[in-house]
Amino acid sequence: MKKEVHKGQVALVLVLIMTVVSALAVSLATRSTIDTRIQQNDTKGVEALISAQTGLEQMVINPSQTTIVGDTYSATKTDVDSDNFDVGRVETGSSVDIGLNGADFSKLSGLVVYWGPDKSDPTNQPAVFVSVVKNDGTIVDYAYDYSGNNGFVLAQDDSTQGLAKKTPTIPVAADVIKVRITVLDSAALVKIFPVGPGASLPPQITSIKSVGSVNSGSNTVKYGLQYDESANDTVPGVFDYAVFSGGSIIQ
Repeated sequence: MKKEVHKGQVALVLVLIMTVVSALAVSLATRSTIDTRIQQNDTKGVEALISAQTGLEQMVINPSQTTIVGDTYSATKTDVDSDNFDVGRVETGSSVDIGLNGADFSKLSGLVVYWGPDKSDPTNQPAVFVSVVKNDGTIVDYAYDYSGNNGFVLAQDDSTQGLAKKTPTIPVAADVIKVRITVLDSAALVKIFPVGPGASLPPQITSIKSVGSVNSGSNTVKYGLQYDESANDTVPGVFDYAVFSGGSIIQ
């Protein structure tokens, strides 16, 4: 009788051991399958990224194209609408250019610059220096600040655009090729609006978007990239007072 009890206990222990071993085997197999899928997805993700980068590169080296489609990518180029131009943060001493080539001057008669301190320090009082550049090389300058001292003109209060100050209308005409806004004293948030019935700015930004697509079994892995560049090939303002001489720059 005791032997039969011991046999039953041994059988029960063996069943428990086999159950645990089977559970471990299933768990390891499942983990291995999941790891394999993760590795495959990572690999496909890298392939999709490379494909998206290829689309961007093809669009950059083919500037006359607006759409390029490859086996694993699709890239498009569009000009960003310019009913206004929200520049965002501009650092102290930095400039932003508004290109006016292609503007409809039968509607566009001027620009208004809105600006205010960067939100990181709302107590700052930045100033703006506006240069209107004409096609004959002449430049007309305007300067505005919070106090109207030291040759600057007192700016107008206006918070309708979420900023503190604005300039009066800066006049422009068909002989103006660009307007440069330079921020002084402290960093500022800047927005530019056109003036005139139905007026708009020429596109200031060209946006290139590329999506790479790679098949992974019954699924498709996609990766998207976006690249924005100046629509008017603006040269940074630092070069205004520098000339090239051979292989060096002379200030």
